[in-house]
Amino acid sequence: MESSASVVTVSLRPLPLKRSGRPPRAIAAQLSEQILLAAEALFLEQGYGATTIEQVAGQIGATKRTVYVRFTDKAGLFHAVVKRVLDARRPDLRTIGTDRSVDERSVDMGLRVLNYGLDPDVVRLFRVVTAEAYRFPELNRMIEEQAAHGIGWAVNQMLQEEVRLRRLVLDDIDLATRLLLSLIIGSPTKEAGRGITPLTGTARRLWVKGAVALFLDGTRSAASGNSTDRQAQTG
Repeated sequence: MESSASVVTVSLRPLPLKRSGRPPRAIAAQLSEQILLAAEALFLEQGYGATTIEQVAGQIGATKRTVYVRFTDKAGLFHAVVKRVLDARRPDLRTIGTDRSVDERSVDMGLRVLNYGLDPDVVRLFRVVTAEAYRFPELNRMIEEQAAHGIGWAVNQMLQEEVRLRRLVLDDIDLATRLLLSLIIGSPTKEAGRGITPLTGTARRLWVKGAVALFLDGTRSAASGNSTDRQAQTG
């Protein structure tokens, strides 16, 4: 039986007065939004296991049935919260134009991605997922899928543009995307997840510049090696 105890108090606007019949679409959307806001605060503050549907409903003066009508179970609600947190904080990498050098563009992209990965709420979300991984391995896959369809896709598109502009030579863009993201956010986000103070300011920029330089130097060396091989074959 789920506990009715509430650890976190969420400040939300009161729900609209109930009316007979099916609620208008706007009111239904507002109710779903309030459920997500309450669930997000509870999940991030006290974790997945300690949060109950009853607590979420209690925060907005609703019933458990009201929540279940919109979200099939707690896992489904958490899935929606994960998407909400990541989507709301995901940077728009499409605004980084191709009129800049690949080095400048990559550093700008890297800083936006690292800032996203070290966002306090994103870090808290990753901690919750990591803590529950032994019971709910699908939660880790959920995070990975959200990242792949968001940040990963945007970085992949940027690398494809650089290849089309002949400013990069990459044989496997999918692999290159994973390697670049690993260099930029792998270690910093893992440290933040363990409670180590995240990189800030100048240290964050230096980290990204170093990661990007390592990645780009590797692609340039590969391109140079391929050119030398082709010359040797035709010589």
